[in-house]
Amino acid sequence: MTQRGVAVVTGAAGGLGRAFCERLTARGYAVVGADLAGADERLDVTDPQACRELARRVQPDVWVNNAGVLGAGSVAEQPDAEIERVVAVNLLGVVHGSRAAVEVMRARGSGHILNVGSLASWVPVPGEVIYAATKHAVRAFTVGLAAELRGTGIRVSLLCPDGIWTPMLHDRLADPAASLSFSGRRLLNADEVAARGVALIERGSGVLTIGSLPRSRAVLCRLLGSVPELSLRLFPVFDALGRRNQRRLRVGR
Repeated sequence: MTQRGVAVVTGAAGGLGRAFCERLTARGYAVVGADLAGADERLDVTDPQACRELARRVQPDVWVNNAGVLGAGSVAEQPDAEIERVVAVNLLGVVHGSRAAVEVMRARGSGHILNVGSLASWVPVPGEVIYAATKHAVRAFTVGLAAELRGTGIRVSLLCPDGIWTPMLHDRLADPAASLSFSGRRLLNADEVAARGVALIERGSGVLTIGSLPRSRAVLCRLLGSVPELSLRLFPVFDALGRRNQRRLRVGR
């Protein structure tokens, strides 16, 4: 174990997961990357027992619930299996990972859990309805978990980034259902998102910290989430922006 301790990162084989592993390693953590394949440890985050076994074995000081999948399309037409997988990975994976980490951290009296949400945690996303619903649920779960962990020495953070230029979005450039993920001024890169997440982990006080980026889009999403009627009116505008950006990115590849 290094001076800073052990950090588990789920979804470690993906773009953001790799960036988390690199950032945490640079900060002095002994990083355990976990994923279905291509990582230090094989882990299916939808399996609660597997999460518990990993946590008991490596005794993490930090647990990053990063694993996630997108799934886009009309909710009425999405395959049942796709919907169930999005819910299982994006929501239950966070629940299982958090519970496994809490078991170990509570016994020690310290630790930090970072859950990766999204700006979709704040606003409805037509075309990515199930994805956004899981990210809303992750936000509610994270805040509730933090309240339950008061006085235990365990801190909890929620990271809510805009769209990130990783393979998860590379594969959606031609998918109009995913247009809202491309509607910002630019896509974030994985390293800047991971850097913000590590900053949340290293923030010294408070049982709960929340970070969103970029800040301007975060403010907009919180506003639209609080006024659903306004978000519905503006959906065609953001849909058009997203489709334009998708076309621009396809041409530029």
